[in-house]
Amino acid sequence: MKYVYIVFTTLLFIYSKPSFSSSDNRVPPVLRIGTMDLRPYGWRDKTKVKHGIIFEMNEELGKRLGLPYVNKVIPFKRLIKLLEDGSIDIISAQAHEEVLSVGEKLEVQFEIDVIAGTRKNSNIKSIQDFKGKHLVYHRSASYKELEGLPSRIIYVNGYRQALGFLHKNRHADAAIFSEPAYYYWMKDMGLSRKDFGNVIMITPNKKQWIFVRKDLNIELKNKIKETVKEIYKEDLYKNLLVKYGKN
Repeated sequence: MKYVYIVFTTLLFIYSKPSFSSSDNRVPPVLRIGTMDLRPYGWRDKTKVKHGIIFEMNEELGKRLGLPYVNKVIPFKRLIKLLEDGSIDIISAQAHEEVLSVGEKLEVQFEIDVIAGTRKNSNIKSIQDFKGKHLVYHRSASYKELEGLPSRIIYVNGYRQALGFLHKNRHADAAIFSEPAYYYWMKDMGLSRKDFGNVIMITPNKKQWIFVRKDLNIELKNKIKETVKEIYKEDLYKNLLVKYGKN
């Protein structure tokens, strides 16, 4: 009788222990990670091989969690919809209202600077030097730090176009970029810092967060949170910034 009791107690402990492989339908059999399709953060080349700063950071997260996973590169608007309907478990995003409404903000993945690249020989050294100048913005972008300063804002459809405009058009004094995009497109277009003027900090340390679907298993969420913290401390983002163009 005593032996039977010990066996029963042991089995009860084993089967009541929290596990990612439980039958809880909030634990996906394959963890579904979404990376936004935007260079240099995530993209597929002509041979369908995936690249990008966020893609590689998400890959590292998937590997360390020790679960089967897929890491898909998807346009950002669609990522939000997939997170909302539960077709994606994890995405990387800034804390925009549309993402906050559909996902749970879990942990900071990295911090990104917003900068201005300036025209060569423009002699721009600070934000105040933008007063009365012509600036190039990504379409639909706005920057409270620059409100009331430029005399003209030129809107373009992408960062590659912004850099080309800044390089070739003598009427553009500066263009606003996320830091990774500035250096990536400079390298991709065969340009260098010598082709431009000073780099001006606009907004430092904008937080990029890991979001998860709201009904994800609590033990899994905690594991993701701790793993993201671990990767953050290792400064993987800065290493990838160099890999994708900054030198």
